[in-house]
Amino acid sequence: MLSLWKYTFELASKDLELLRKKKQALDDLLASNKISQSTYEHLSRELGETLADVQKYLENIICKMKERMESLERQISILEIFLANVEILHVAGEIDDETYEKQSRALSIGLESMRSEINEIKCALERTEQKPAETAKCEKTVVVEASSEPPKTPETSEIPSSGELCEEKTGEPAF
Repeated sequence: MLSLWKYTFELASKDLELLRKKKQALDDLLASNKISQSTYEHLSRELGETLADVQKYLENIICKMKERMESLERQISILEIFLANVEILHVAGEIDDETYEKQSRALSIGLESMRSEINEIKCALERTEQKPAETAKCEKTVVVEASSEPPKTPETSEIPSSGELCEEKTGEPAF
């Protein structure tokens, strides 16, 4: 299953890349005298506005990704405490082996899943051209809901594949 943050991040990133290519093509057209200065200015203004909208939307997504990482880290701390308590109860003989195994396995699976998602978010953030930790200005009051729509931009080719965002680093999908 593709997480919403992955989908929106990939979509906004593709839109941003496409807009940058269009801006470069527009600059090249002007440089080669294939369009007039007034045409260039008109199209450049439109592209600039759309580019700014997509960059702002991507910053909001990055902020939500950071908030998700922080939430997962808090949850990991809690699950680690629960796991330690299960270990203590088992060693003290307060819970039997079967109960210990079930609870320990469930907590370990949850921890592994959360750590995996944190790594996926970190990999996605590393792929951005800018260092989002330095450039994205996150405010706790910024809310990007699942129902919010991205800015109106040129359509990207398709929905991102289910491959891992860091696939190029490891060579293997991690979804």
